Amino acid sequence: MIKLFNRIREKSVSKGQFGKYLVYAIGEIFLVVIGILIALQVNNWNENQKEFQRSIKLLQNLKEELFQDSMYFNNVYTAEKDLFLQASEELFRIHNPDYILQPGDSTVKLAFRYACFTPVIKYSDNAYKELMSSDLINQISSERLKHNLHEYYGQVKFLNSYSEQSFQLSNSLIMELAEYYEVIPGKNPNSRSISEFSGAAEDEFSTIYDLESFRENRSLNPKLYDMIDIHKDRLGGLEIVKKLARLIQTDIDKELRTN
Repeated sequence: MIKLFNRIREKSVSKGQFGKYLVYAIGEIFLVVIGILIALQVNNWNENQKEFQRSIKLLQNLKEELFQDSMYFNNVYTAEKDLFLQASEELFRIHNPDYILQPGDSTVKLAFRYACFTPVIKYSDNAYKELMSSDLINQISSERLKHNLHEYYGQVKFLNSYSEQSFQLSNSLIMELAEYYEVIPGKNPNSRSISEFSGAAEDEFSTIYDLESFRENRSLNPKLYDMIDIHKDRLGGLEIVKKLARLIQTDIDKELRTN
């Protein structure tokens, strides 16, 4: 098409037909501009496709990270609810001088050992960070998904921050409680038992508790109660995180099917 315009333009110049020359020159410029615009459109389309495919890959990575985190949070939640919270509540009861312990009551051992245990809140947010930093979050069509993603990682960060702050109390309380018991290694060095918490084999041991002195220290009372609150707060936060994770995973599946 450009060659045709060139030949017509040359004939018009040679014959002195400047009006026709001008028309064909303008037509030639118009075709060049149209070509440039089409090329830009194609290039923009290619770039948009690349960003779209990248956002899909990030959503898939995000789903996998959420799956791994959910498994960990479920394990933490179960241990916190069934072991650590119950241990802290039992230790609070044992601290009461009027609480009667039965001879050989094994709950004392569990209470002292697990009452202050607070597992680390760890998580992966690599895919989410990349979605945010690259602004590919706007490639997601579901507003609910975008909202829940912000809520989820905000809640996880808050829970992690809260847990780090509570470590000071739990670690301090662990040191204080250590004054009221003594761990005695088993007589048979080859004898091992299975941990009720981790399921791993560990050396057998026995423990002697000074419950009288433990109960006389009334300054422990509010600290033990605070420890119960910490476990309950962590459980509440984990419940929110688990619920949001389920909603997000469902919405990611919908987003991937739509695209």
